[in-house]
Amino acid sequence: MEAEQKGTAARKARERPSRAVEIVHYGALLGAAALIGITAGSAHWTLDTIVVIAVMTVVSDLTRVEVSSKVDLSGSFLGIVVATVLLGGGPAAVIGVLTIAATWLRWRTKLHALVNNAATFAWFPLISGFFFHALVRVAHVGHGAASYYLLVFAAFVVALAVNFLAIAAYQSYLGRTTVLRMTREALIPMLPAELFSALLTMVAVYLAVTLGPVGLVLFALVLVVFQYLVGELLLSQRRSKELHRMATIDDLTGLANREHFRGKIGEEVAACTASGKPFSVILMDLDRFKEVNDTLGHDYGDLLLRELGTRFIECVGSAGMVSRLGGDEFAFFSGLFTDDQDELETFANRLLELARQPIVIDELSLELDASVGIAMFPQDGDDAHTLLRRADLAMYAAKTGQVGFSFYSPELDVNSAQRLSVLSDFRRALLHDEIVLHYQPIVDLDNLVVRGAEGLVRWEHPEQGLLPPAAFISAVEQTGLIVPLTQHVLERAISQCAEWRRDGSEMSVAVNLSVRNLLDHDLPKEVERLLSQYSLPPEALQLEITESMIMSDPERAMITVRRLHDLGVHLSVDDFGTGYSSLANLRQLPINELKIDRSFVIPMLEDERDLIIVRSAINLGHDLGLRIVAEGVEDERTLMRLALLGADLAQGYHLSRPLAPEAFSEWMGQPRRLLAKVG
Repeated sequence: MEAEQKGTAARKARERPSRAVEIVHYGALLGAAALIGITAGSAHWTLDTIVVIAVMTVVSDLTRVEVSSKVDLSGSFLGIVVATVLLGGGPAAVIGVLTIAATWLRWRTKLHALVNNAATFAWFPLISGFFFHALVRVAHVGHGAASYYLLVFAAFVVALAVNFLAIAAYQSYLGRTTVLRMTREALIPMLPAELFSALLTMVAVYLAVTLGPVGLVLFALVLVVFQYLVGELLLSQRRSKELHRMATIDDLTGLANREHFRGKIGEEVAACTASGKPFSVILMDLDRFKEVNDTLGHDYGDLLLRELGTRFIECVGSAGMVSRLGGDEFAFFSGLFTDDQDELETFANRLLELARQPIVIDELSLELDASVGIAMFPQDGDDAHTLLRRADLAMYAAKTGQVGFSFYSPELDVNSAQRLSVLSDFRRALLHDEIVLHYQPIVDLDNLVVRGAEGLVRWEHPEQGLLPPAAFISAVEQTGLIVPLTQHVLERAISQCAEWRRDGSEMSVAVNLSVRNLLDHDLPKEVERLLSQYSLPPEALQLEITESMIMSDPERAMITVRRLHDLGVHLSVDDFGTGYSSLANLRQLPINELKIDRSFVIPMLEDERDLIIVRSAINLGHDLGLRIVAEGVEDERTLMRLALLGADLAQGYHLSRPLAPEAFSEWMGQPRRLLAKVG
């Protein structure tokens, strides 16, 4: 059996050989043919033996088994050496050239590679045959002597050396490398298999000498069966490796998958429990990745994940591990055995910096952000499951607080339990009509007429009483529940506004939207359906969007905003001044109104800087043709000053707190002495 170097020169060649080399190749073939003719009389041209060896050699070579990317397993070389010993160099060279020709018919290597291989397989039998038979004559040994078979072994080694040098020299010439490097990369790994092949060659020769052609046939059958069994064994090993790879590697990125990472953390827990070393588990979740998939398609998202995986691997290095847990979530074992928060903070910031660096795909520059959570062994957990769960809690805290990264702390477990309880109860609350709206009036500063109201969501919890939005909105916004909540709020607000109008009040109603609502392509259809159902004019509905929502992705937001605008719905930028607005984007958005945030309105009479901001926002809004609403009006002086500054509308506790629908109607029916003072 022979483990021969896989592939011919043609498989690795980067260019054709020179004309001089081609002349050498053809000259070598002609020289071999001449030498075969000259030595024909001294060779044994036994037909049955030639046929058996030729069939064995060709079949074995055509059914070669792939051992690795560089090595194949075949009995062709063994068969040619057997022919060299039994028949002589000439017949063995003919069998060698025949084997190359048969192989070429299957693999179709390039012509220059075919000529080189044919010349090599003609000359190594001739040289090794001359060597073997000359030594046999000089040593006067026969078939029955043990030394005869030692000479067979020596002939195999000579044949192997000539064959390897010829092939390696040609590949080195084409690949611009050295024979020494080829020897290290190809021959040395093959030597154990080649030595085994040499022993099999001795066995084949012994059977042929003892049993004649029948012995060769038996050996050939055993060789083919053995080669087949080895092939099946290697195939089984490859399948096992592939199954293991599929079970432990993420197909998309090539990173470790969740189970592999969990196993790695389990191993580190066991090792560090014994050594007393601390380490950390780090989780990262990408921000705005869903928008890439929704806007550009999953192909772009896949390319982005692969690029990030490559960056993270380079950052972590061989001592650590990077895993894709699924979706846009990554996990890291840093390889840093430390509980120093400053050191871990530095590492987390490096990961965040890599995630934030632009990724260019098809000339599009994509920018993301990320949130990172860190849990440490042993103080945060002493098993893989606990560490991963607590790193996830820390990551959620970082995302909620928009702080980049966060370390786990025990109170996060309490918050997590509360959040799960809230979400579980909230589903029930939607079904049982526990989600209600309270309305805060919006007053026209020119004539003190109530022009509308903002619908503010409340939860009438059966056990905890009336809950404000801060108690549940943050948790709801992280889930798909924000969509049914918005639908519920819109229906309540539109229905109530339609009722006010039927009672003779030309009111409008304002409703807040969330970031997820802007990504919901069905929202405009739902708004249109509700307006039609309750016969409310579109301009009576004011949808409020915070500037941070708009400016986070103006192009994506524009799709939904324009469709809402096309319905005739009025749009307002809420909490104006608290974000990082681009005035160019603000000018392009089809909005009707700016609401100045209460954080500027409340202190403006005591802080000149806030007064300047409010005045500037009013002037800017009017220059853009927008109405201005001032939030947070909590006293009469502020109300009067806003009127002097030119604000159009105002709302705040000085006018009224948010009221339930019945209380709001009663408030509307009472005389407003407070407002009369402004006049």
